[in-house]
Amino acid sequence: MIFISVALVLLVLGIYDVFSENKILKENILKGIVVFLILFLGTRGFLGWDWYFYYPSFMNSAYTYEKGYMFYTFLIKGIFKNYIFYQFITTMIDFIVLYFVFKKYCKYPIMAFAIFFSLQGLHIEVELLRNMKAIVLFLFSMRYIEERKVIPFLSLNLLGILFHTSAVLYLPMYFILNYNYKNKVVIGAFILGSIYYILDFKFFHLIFQLDYAFLPEVLESKLLNYKEVIPKELMRGVNLFYLERAIVFFLAYNYEKNRIIKNSAYVWIGIFLFTSELSIVSLRVGILFTYGAWLVLTRAIENVENKKVLIGIIWVLCLGRIYKSITFPGNKINYRYKNAIFNELDYEKREQELIESKKYLKESYGKELLIQY
Repeated sequence: MIFISVALVLLVLGIYDVFSENKILKENILKGIVVFLILFLGTRGFLGWDWYFYYPSFMNSAYTYEKGYMFYTFLIKGIFKNYIFYQFITTMIDFIVLYFVFKKYCKYPIMAFAIFFSLQGLHIEVELLRNMKAIVLFLFSMRYIEERKVIPFLSLNLLGILFHTSAVLYLPMYFILNYNYKNKVVIGAFILGSIYYILDFKFFHLIFQLDYAFLPEVLESKLLNYKEVIPKELMRGVNLFYLERAIVFFLAYNYEKNRIIKNSAYVWIGIFLFTSELSIVSLRVGILFTYGAWLVLTRAIENVENKKVLIGIIWVLCLGRIYKSITFPGNKINYRYKNAIFNELDYEKREQELIESKKYLKESYGKELLIQY
């Protein structure tokens, strides 16, 4: 599997980043990684699931999205109406922003890219083109939370909303992420969330059993439609996803000194523990804060006494994550990498493959495109 191989190489280079003192070589490796990922994913062709909607949207506006995203695609299409060119430009923007963000916040940015790639980053970059723009705009705006400059913060995130409406959740983060929460509140919330998740309580399922006839017809229809896509069976308990959050929580609580990054990780963990039964909503909201895990895991290496143990844990988490997602039956079909430069793209063939792969979605326990949280 090419993606597992890439993840493995990035993790090996991440070890070099941690233990080498050769700053010039490490910077060259970092820039090489950015260039490689731009070329590798920017020329990916019809990879994944969501290209099925974004390709016709780009070529002939068959699907319409937020106005900012549509204007963005219009500008690129005005330069060159070619979907691979569009993929390349949008991927290049994302990784250039990530390069500067990881350089700013992480002593080991190569390791940050390794963790990013394995921990949802690959799937977010491939599938969620609009969400990713909102995420990188927020990451770029985090400095203005620290500097308490509300105007540039709002400007960047209002722009993010024009790419994906879920970015509206970033607006209150100007206050939420900068607040110094008491330790007993943080610990209490994590314990309560852990009990809720491990014992598989389903408060939201009870809410969806209510009668919504008193609501306006449009809202009632949306709630009923959403009720149909909530998985009736969802494996929860002490699993890989919970252990991953528990490790990130431990590292954030004990080692993270940046309040904004620490609280970002707490938000990511809280969304998972308290709302995972909602599947799609939990996933789509949770990915907005996955960066908290990327940064906490990377930055913790700077502060722990035994770096080798933590790196070993990170390796297990990353390789377990990337293996579990890529070997999902639907992804075995849709994540067959064919570089658009060296292979002729066959829309009809990929369309049939994607239709075939949808029969496996039920096995993903309703976690839809990214397959896992």
